[in-house]
Amino acid sequence: MSETSTAELPRTAIRKNGAVPYYAQLADLFREAIVSGEWIPGRPLPSEHVIGDFFGLSRTAVRQALAELSAEGLVRKEKGRGSFVRGPRRSEFVVQEVRGFFDEMDEQGQAVSTDVLLLETTVAPAEEAALLGIPTGSQVLQLDRLRKVEGEPICLARTLLPLPRFAALADEDLSSSSLYEVLQRRFAVEPRTGWRTVEATAADRGTASLLDVRAGSPLLLLTSLNVDATGQPFEHFTAWYRADRTSFRIEVGPAKGTR
Repeated sequence: MSETSTAELPRTAIRKNGAVPYYAQLADLFREAIVSGEWIPGRPLPSEHVIGDFFGLSRTAVRQALAELSAEGLVRKEKGRGSFVRGPRRSEFVVQEVRGFFDEMDEQGQAVSTDVLLLETTVAPAEEAALLGIPTGSQVLQLDRLRKVEGEPICLARTLLPLPRFAALADEDLSSSSLYEVLQRRFAVEPRTGWRTVEATAADRGTASLLDVRAGSPLLLLTSLNVDATGQPFEHFTAWYRADRTSFRIEVGPAKGTR
């Protein structure tokens, strides 16, 4: 659909004498077209001016509708290019398995890209040091990454790895590879056990900017400790996932002693 085309816009008229605001009615029409799959991800929307003329609405009302859809993750706005459909795509992660983001998405056939935001030596916070089994004040390698799926930011991850064990990791290009693959190849790490906690949180301004959501938007906060085959903790992991784009699957089985 070109910028000036209105051929595939919803034909439902905006009720001018109803109680529902004009922008909310327009957002409902567009939301239905996106969620139903009628409009596929990547589809360009007509300009605000064209949409306004078609529905008899002010550009302010159109902007409000698009802003609402953008906040919900259904539309993305690109400066100088206009608005595009995102679609209700979600990435699913299995909580029980000791593997990384790259491996999860690769198995689902989704293209992953990584922006390495930080890779430096720092002092481990007291709680994280205790979990990693190292003395308070010990140095760790901090790795901050912005993970994207199909070019869309999904997860902001912070990984702490004890030093000197993983000092050579600073030489690796982690923008296009699996961290766990590198740990196994270079350091003979065999992930074996660990734990995960998942809780709800709100995006602060810095995190929101990186994940392309509004400040205060809901996020899923995953905290993890992973242990290798020797029983040594090798990674403390904290990640902020967009709640509109991700979900976690928890696999269960019979309780011990259950027949």
